Amino acid sequence: MLVHLNNQIVPREQARVDPFDRGFLMGDGVYEGLRAFDGRIVAMDYHVERLRDGLKALSIDYDAERMVPLTDRLLEANGLRDAFVYWQISRGAPGPGKQVRTRVPDGEMTPTVFGFASPACSLKEARTLQGRAAVTVQDPRWKLGQIKSISLLGSVLCAMQADDADADDAIIVNNGLVAEGTASNVAIAIDGPRGTRIVTPSLESTPILAGVTRRLLLEAMPEIENRPVRVEELMSAREVMVTGSLTMVTAITVLNGRPVGDGRPGPIAKRMLDTLLDVIHQEHAARSGA
Repeated sequence: MLVHLNNQIVPREQARVDPFDRGFLMGDGVYEGLRAFDGRIVAMDYHVERLRDGLKALSIDYDAERMVPLTDRLLEANGLRDAFVYWQISRGAPGPGKQVRTRVPDGEMTPTVFGFASPACSLKEARTLQGRAAVTVQDPRWKLGQIKSISLLGSVLCAMQADDADADDAIIVNNGLVAEGTASNVAIAIDGPRGTRIVTPSLESTPILAGVTRRLLLEAMPEIENRPVRVEELMSAREVMVTGSLTMVTAITVLNGRPVGDGRPGPIAKRMLDTLLDVIHQEHAARSGA
């Protein structure tokens, strides 16, 4: 695997990061996960926007737009067309004579920029709807969930708790409200007087990440309700889905050891996945001038 580190493409084994880098010592940085199909990144503008917001929140001086050409370069170097691409920007390492573990950064630093690309399924393969098992866990994380921080300890602990319960993932809950998955957003289908409704937790209801896939689906499916979701609604839902750049739309078919609906991916999940893939096809067609 060839990786990017500070404007150089090198074999993974040759990548060297300063041990005093604040990303390594303190989790002081942000990251972005992208999805490439046929060499094109899905919703790159939205990813750049979110990275820019994260860098601004942390006062890290780096131009998020640089991620665009660097991504093309990284994919080409690895010979990948269908891939998951990860970028991480830390604040960097203090200069000579500066304090290395002060909470307030000591002096100006050059951000450390790291990226890698790994193979992922094609658009054709992505049309197969997957089902997974999940458990609900209490949110142990900090209250700035909108920042895509490289400090993922809370999500790691939640994922480990799910693994201990023989589940594939955790759905994080906070004060009786549904938050998100460990690396995804959540949506549910519930029955009501007006028929089946699709609901996703709002960004304001509890600290969660503004997922790019979530955003694409909200734009393409205005019928999705964006509001606080109670745990009781989750547990009684007809369908439960998680969405993300890597997971796309994945059905949760078992929750806390019990089947969701009939225990199989349902029609709402299928419709959401088909809609997302149509959005991606349209974006690619527009870029290629087709």
